[in-house]
Amino acid sequence: MEFEVCKRLWQDADEAFLGSGGYLNGNNLVKYVREDDAKFKDRQELAYYTNILVSKINRYVGYIYKKLPIRTVNNNLLSQILDNCDNKGSNINVFMDEFSTRAKVRGVGLVLIDMSKELPANLKEQIDNRVLPYFVDINPSRVTEYRLDKFGKFEYIKFSDSIYIDDELTNIIRYYDTTSWNVQDEDNKILESGEHNLGICPVVYFSENGDFNSVGEFTQVAKLAKRHYNLHSELDEILRYQTFPILTIQGDTEDSEIKVANDSAIFYDRDMNRPEFIAPPSAPAELYESRITAIENQISNICYDLSTSQSKESGIALDIKFQGLNSSLSKFATKLEDFEARVFDVVCKYLAVNNEVEINYPKTFSIIDINKEIEILSEMKDLINSPTYFKQKATQIINNDLTNIEIDVFDEIVSELEDEGKE
Repeated sequence: MEFEVCKRLWQDADEAFLGSGGYLNGNNLVKYVREDDAKFKDRQELAYYTNILVSKINRYVGYIYKKLPIRTVNNNLLSQILDNCDNKGSNINVFMDEFSTRAKVRGVGLVLIDMSKELPANLKEQIDNRVLPYFVDINPSRVTEYRLDKFGKFEYIKFSDSIYIDDELTNIIRYYDTTSWNVQDEDNKILESGEHNLGICPVVYFSENGDFNSVGEFTQVAKLAKRHYNLHSELDEILRYQTFPILTIQGDTEDSEIKVANDSAIFYDRDMNRPEFIAPPSAPAELYESRITAIENQISNICYDLSTSQSKESGIALDIKFQGLNSSLSKFATKLEDFEARVFDVVCKYLAVNNEVEINYPKTFSIIDINKEIEILSEMKDLINSPTYFKQKATQIINNDLTNIEIDVFDEIVSELEDEGKE
């Protein structure tokens, strides 16, 4: 896929997730046939964005971090980085949670591993002043130029940024390659430069599909979100201009129009037909509502949100969808684990230590339909007498029902189940 096409898709996905850009100013609305400029402008001002993507992405990523990754380090410097990996005080779990959310939206993410230019005189000073590598999340749509080597790693990369120069916010370009870095202004004049001599570029990319120029399985939702936004606006237009009934009075066509408001009345004599109201047909609005619902269901299916339509589907169909969700989560977690390991490769090169950081993401997921599993558990009580089966089944249900539960609390619940089985 061409890089510029990817950038456009990444930007669309970001806007859909954040409700920014064209969703704020109405530019994501499409002018329809026979709509004049004045009406379109009014529609842009009244448009609102119903962000149904953000909750689905957060739900998906929440499954990944329901059980936090386990990281093992035997180095005090690396331990400090885990506690504050971005020089803003963010724990590695907080940083990776936020990073993986945005990476899932676009299918691609970038992290720059940077280091202070002023090196300390000794280890104590380095620890006390936290002169350590830190992570910077880079939106890939800011990349202006890059080149990959034959192994798919960056040989060099340029991306846009802004800094204050003489108290004025100035647009710049940051450049990194395998040995050096620099900061350039918009005329390619180098403002600052230096060497890191890592032998690798300190910018690492995450990709769901393996390639930098790619998108993820949720990125397609951006186009659906845009259509959903337009359908809501068009339906609102129908309701604004066609919902109100129109008063009809029998008379000659030459008769002048009369204006009737909700604070006035019309008198008519016995020889005159009673005035009546006519209302526009409801079919157009109903058609829009059904189309909006259909798109919402499409987004739910793409994002593995099975909470809205479970009652309408067979058990087999739902089982297949849950299997798809569990498989997708496993693949995503595996990719995140690999990405984080590559990030720490760069960290350890900065620190001149061996990369002995062990990173283990939970990669086996068993997300289930809790209501269905409870029914199965209840039905099985009439068929078999197996305390072990009921304990395992109940444990599975509880594990999926109680998210982010402390391990000691979960162990206590399991212990109570065992005690109940002995009675």
